[in-house]
Amino acid sequence: MRITTCRSAAVALVLAALAAPSALANNYGLTWLNFAPVPFNTSVPNNSVYNLPGVGPVTVNYSFFGPVTDARVGNPLLTSGSVTSGPDTYSWTNHESFGVVPSGPNLLTGWRITFTFPTTQAANTIYLGVSGLGRTTSFGGGQSLAQCAQNGTFLGDWTGGGNYGPTQFTGGVGSFSMINSLTGAGGADPWWNTPLAVVQINDAVSSITVNFENLRGDGVGVNIAVVPTPGAAALLGLGGLAAVRRRRR
Repeated sequence: MRITTCRSAAVALVLAALAAPSALANNYGLTWLNFAPVPFNTSVPNNSVYNLPGVGPVTVNYSFFGPVTDARVGNPLLTSGSVTSGPDTYSWTNHESFGVVPSGPNLLTGWRITFTFPTTQAANTIYLGVSGLGRTTSFGGGQSLAQCAQNGTFLGDWTGGGNYGPTQFTGGVGSFSMINSLTGAGGADPWWNTPLAVVQINDAVSSITVNFENLRGDGVGVNIAVVPTPGAAALLGLGGLAAVRRRRR
């Protein structure tokens, strides 16, 4: 009886150890690019450089294909927040955006922004945040669109309690795009703004370019963030289990 009991206990311990990695939940802290010393609600100089902790100097350059106003923007609803994807939670306390509002006669204005890193960044270590995408049935109908030529994983939306239309994320091989999932007449929430959508960039990258088609009068925000590689924690967990097995032998 003792031998049977010991064996049963050993089997239970092994099964519990094998199941443990799938139950692990990790908390990661995102750090968003800070555009200081540029004052809030002031234009961000083109080809300017800002420090991103853990990455180093990041060069920001942009091109506008119509009349727009740009500024460093802080939305109190989005400054601190979190999104959860699978067992993992990604949180932050310093979100801000490069914000753009088109004007002029055209319903849509194109523009792009590029963040260039000092060295190639490993896959899954750079994150993209986009907010404020509008969609309307007025003026013949139209929508603001953000598109990036990278592989990406949508981690979720953060509303901060705002009345926003959820982000519609469309992934593909080598690219992804985002629009507002809701539509209605006029410039009214929730179809005139999306919350903060957070996307993990799954490629190793030396730069990130985001292309926009932006509705006239629709303020859109974009920024990047960094966080330690989520896969590193999982590998440590598996390594620890292997070490326990070796010691038991």
